[in-house]
Amino acid sequence: MDNSGKEAEAMALLAEAERKVKNSQSFFSGLFGGSSKVEEACEIYARAANMFKMAKNWSAAGNAFCQAAQLHLQLQSKHDAATCFVDAGNAFKKADPQEAINCLMRAIEIYTDMGRFTIAAKHHISIAEIYETELVDIEKAIAHYEQSADYYKGEESNSSANKCLLKVAGYAAQLEQYQKAIDIYEQVGTNAMDSPLLKYSAKDYFFKAALCHFCIDMLNAKLAVQKYEELFPAFSDSRECKLMKKLLEAHEEQNVDSYTESRGGGSRVGDVEGVEAGFEAALTLTGACGQVKEYDSISRLDQWLTTLLLRIKKTIQGDEEDLR
Repeated sequence: MDNSGKEAEAMALLAEAERKVKNSQSFFSGLFGGSSKVEEACEIYARAANMFKMAKNWSAAGNAFCQAAQLHLQLQSKHDAATCFVDAGNAFKKADPQEAINCLMRAIEIYTDMGRFTIAAKHHISIAEIYETELVDIEKAIAHYEQSADYYKGEESNSSANKCLLKVAGYAAQLEQYQKAIDIYEQVGTNAMDSPLLKYSAKDYFFKAALCHFCIDMLNAKLAVQKYEELFPAFSDSRECKLMKKLLEAHEEQNVDSYTESRGGGSRVGDVEGVEAGFEAALTLTGACGQVKEYDSISRLDQWLTTLLLRIKKTIQGDEEDLR
């Protein structure tokens, strides 16, 4: 059956579901099993929604799932209603991101009312991802990641909470909300260093916190590195710590050339396809220091790190200009 045939079948199911609902509201149905007709209508709406999905009519599928959800609420079937709102949200993701968010928020309201905070947290992440990729509203994405982290913490799901908090920290740094990012990286890093399974990642979190400090003030960054070395001795021998110290030295010498000098002969900028000019520039500028060259050869620079390194380079350039 082609899409038009599936859509026609879905429309027929919608009409059948509407008749069931209408019949359930009659006087005699109220006396003799009106609720059973509503239950049947719920099932038919769900069947219609799935048929619309097969026809790739995502908005119609979402609307049909919403109709089923409303009837489940009428029957006091909260879990089934929440499930239908989630199904509606997933359908709307492909056609109307804002309506997808509205449906997922309805589901979250039901789940939190039922005390199902872990499931609610999961759907807050889904909303955050829509804001990230579809609506490109990073502030709102941050808010939903934070709410998800709060729910996970309340349920003692600390690993899941930390994943959300790290997303918040990454975006906060990009938005130049450095102190917020620092607080999160230090919190997650401190928790990680006490875990045999996670302690290896602690150095990365302290490194990112130090970079955020550097974007605010060089002296703060220097003190932060000292604090992290005392707090987590393994940080001292890490490539991340050595890189930070080299960057601090370049700043203290007011020597932007040592920071941006080409690595000579070994540049791998050309190996990166489809990157922005800023990313290429950062790869080149970070190649100067032996420590940065070593870091880049083992841990490839990502867009976030590149952005912060470029900002730090600008602080060195700015200080040089002030001295002239």
